[in-house]
Amino acid sequence: MSKFILILVLSAFATYGIISFTQNQNVTTATHNSVENYSATQARNLANSAIQMLMSKVADNANYRVTSPITEQMLDGSVTYMVTDGVIDGENLIKFYVESNYNEYEKEISVYAKPLDPYPTGVTAPAAITANNNLLSLGNITIDGRDHTKMGTLIPGEGTYGIWTTQTFTNSGASDIGGTYNNVDYNPSKNPDPSIIAQNQTWPGGTPPTTPEEVLLDLPFNISLKEYAKSGDWGSQYVTNPNLLTYPLQGVTYVEPTDGAWINANIIGNGILIVHNDQLNAILKNTTGAFTGIIIADDIIHLHSNIIGAVISLTQNPSGGNTIGNSSGYVLYSKEALKGALMSVRPRNYGFASNRLLIRHWYE
Repeated sequence: MSKFILILVLSAFATYGIISFTQNQNVTTATHNSVENYSATQARNLANSAIQMLMSKVADNANYRVTSPITEQMLDGSVTYMVTDGVIDGENLIKFYVESNYNEYEKEISVYAKPLDPYPTGVTAPAAITANNNLLSLGNITIDGRDHTKMGTLIPGEGTYGIWTTQTFTNSGASDIGGTYNNVDYNPSKNPDPSIIAQNQTWPGGTPPTTPEEVLLDLPFNISLKEYAKSGDWGSQYVTNPNLLTYPLQGVTYVEPTDGAWINANIIGNGILIVHNDQLNAILKNTTGAFTGIIIADDIIHLHSNIIGAVISLTQNPSGGNTIGNSSGYVLYSKEALKGALMSVRPRNYGFASNRLLIRHWYE
């Protein structure tokens, strides 16, 4: 009996030892795997962080290059990096190479990217007011294509047409039209010189635009102005109910009125103001307030505001007649105001960078 008990005890000890050894092995393996996974993840995080920082430096300074490897300590690990010029598929690109090390775990990342102009390069605005329909002016509105600063100070000899339209323009009432032709300025007058009014014109490229994006030139990243406005970047707003707008307007303000019209429109602010829908019949009517920048609207009826920059009407079939203005107010063409407005479309950047890069290839 004693031998049997001894055998049982020894068997129990052996079984316990085996189980304990197995458990210890499992714990050791799990710990090792956890450390490996953590180290591998940290190595990847280091490499990604270094890539982002290098792209930010290039975005701030397009000439920044590191042609010989540099190794730096970073977040309890190290990174070795280079920034060189490269070519893939015949395209000149900037190559970012990073090799990171954390707890002897390594990660390599190569990224090919190119700088982009962070803003639209221009706007199709050949006049103070540009349109695709027959236009009529009434009241005391002043439409002046001579160039001005964004504060309204005249810049001699640098302006453009007062009116430019693919159809016709009639000046009535007490409205004044001014402009510049062949670097000669013509003061606003009730009987304007015909040279500063361009009628029956053909839109550059042949086809009149049907979207605000077609008015702005070289939009960065093929951006949708509606989506950009929805993002809220730089004070941008998108509304279907104009009563929900916050003032002063800034950035890209995109109004797509549910009932098709924004009447008694307070447009005080600056930037790019868009009133548009897919049917090309969104109405901007009876404006008030002062605005500096670019106004792009489908159907414009009665500008009563003080506007510095340019106004573009998209529709060829205005709903409420052709009267662009029938009261007081002015539209002063301003290259400076247009340039400032284009800066409203500023894409998000890589942290502290001043602009973005377009990533073409990413290898890990």
